[in-house]
Amino acid sequence: MSKKHHFIPVSKLRAGMILSENLLDKLGHILLPSGTELTENTIKAMAHHEVHQLAVFSDSIDDDENDNSDIELQQKKIAKLGAIFRHAPVGEPTDMLKMYVEKYRRSKT
Repeated sequence: MSKKHHFIPVSKLRAGMILSENLLDKLGHILLPSGTELTENTIKAMAHHEVHQLAVFSDSIDDDENDNSDIELQQKKIAKLGAIFRHAPVGEPTDMLKMYVEKYRRSKT
């Protein structure tokens, strides 16, 4: 079973979080390998490499922060439906499809 990961802005990183993907520089060189536990010093060094977000394992994130990011992501997915269906014909088949897509996006997978 693979662990889930989330992309977290550098401003929300804390010591003890664990990278779920390699951190690469602009040239593709590995700065920090996957599985590295972040420290205060490594987080501060991110600014020198223009890193804006990192992928960390979800079990290294507080439950409240994890829940909030899940809710925000779900809301963004639902909001995109308006753009996706903006040119669709109005009627029962389109409405039903939109309803099923919205239901799918609201479910936790």
